Amino acid sequence: MASIKKHRGTHSVIYTYTNDAAEKKQRWETYQTFAEAHKRRAEVEYKQNEGTFIARSKQTISELMKNFVQLYGEKRSTF
Repeated sequence: MASIKKHRGTHSVIYTYTNDAAEKKQRWETYQTFAEAHKRRAEVEYKQNEGTFIARSKQTISELMKNFVQLYGEKRSTF
């Protein structure tokens, strides 16, 4: 379940999710208009009900690639 809260002229979508470590976390996402916040709230609720929700991450592509290489190793060339 997600909710929308107006704060200082912006609208925040507030929802809870379970991370990879099975911990419950609360997330706030801020939007300039109510329509944008309403659209995101509907998307979050739909995906949570379907079981396909993945919370947005602040991880950069560089960090993602470093983690990928650590997990799966570097591919060795056959040349």
